[in-house]
Amino acid sequence: MPKNSIIINEIAYNLDELEAFAWQLLVRGGAKSKDGFHTMTVATTGQDGLPTLRTVVLRKASETAKSLFFHTDARSRKFADLEKQSKVTVLLYDPHRRIQMMLKMTAVLHVNNDKSDERWAATNAQSRLGYMTLDAPNTPSIAPTVGYEARFANTEPTSAESEPFRKNFAVIECQATALEFLFLNRSGNRKAVFQYDNGACTQKTWRVP
Repeated sequence: MPKNSIIINEIAYNLDELEAFAWQLLVRGGAKSKDGFHTMTVATTGQDGLPTLRTVVLRKASETAKSLFFHTDARSRKFADLEKQSKVTVLLYDPHRRIQMMLKMTAVLHVNNDKSDERWAATNAQSRLGYMTLDAPNTPSIAPTVGYEARFANTEPTSAESEPFRKNFAVIECQATALEFLFLNRSGNRKAVFQYDNGACTQKTWRVP
């Protein structure tokens, strides 16, 4: 094995190559619905000051900007958390690849702007139902409910029917300040950490797993 490299699936990676590989995996995760990195856990600081976790879909990753994108309801608790504190931690794990990535990130919220309009236009009718609830997410209910009008349980909404709810749709853009890459292997785990400043990688180091 080359010095200062690790082997993943019989391919050797030094720190520069590993950083590029990590972002290629994230880009693939955002593009492929069945990829192991298509969902991720996002941690925000809740309104009570405690960490709050939820799983979201990775909609897009940018290797050049070192950023990840996901969607949420502008009325949701996570959106309120991010309005108050933009610092987030994102965790992704693919058990088949045995790779875990944790990213420290800063979130930018997009609502009723060009970026959110572009992504809204790309969503299908079924996806839009999540933003068509009559009350905000997490509103108490006396019975189990989907939140939107009952008729949409069997009939997809038209574009005209979903359009009034576009104001609830938000795109969250998260830019990385750090990425921790962990490869799990029976012969010994390996870990590397990458630091970023405005999309540029400023430091790369191997770490003890």
